[in-house]
Amino acid sequence: MKEQEIIDLGFEMQNETVENSGADTDWHYYTIDIGDICLITNGSDEAVELGWEVSIFDFPSCVIKATEDLEDLIKIIQNNSK
Repeated sequence: MKEQEIIDLGFEMQNETVENSGADTDWHYYTIDIGDICLITNGSDEAVELGWEVSIFDFPSCVIKATEDLEDLIKIIQNNSK
C-alpha cells in the first residue's frame, strides 16, 4: 500500500520526534477514528522495509496490506457504526 493511498482514505498523520519517542530519527504514522474504532498504520521507519500496513488499534494480529481490503474494511465499519 502506498502512503498517498492512506492519506486519500482520510488518515491523519501523527508525528513523533526523537525527543518524544526516543528513536534515532523523527518518524510518523497515520490514524483514522471511525466510531469507537481506531485504525493505525505502522511507522514510517518500518514502512521503508515492509511497506505501509494498517491494523485495528490494540489488535495487531490483523494486518491489512492491500488498499482494496482497507477500503472495504472502512466501508464496513462506517456502515455499521452508530
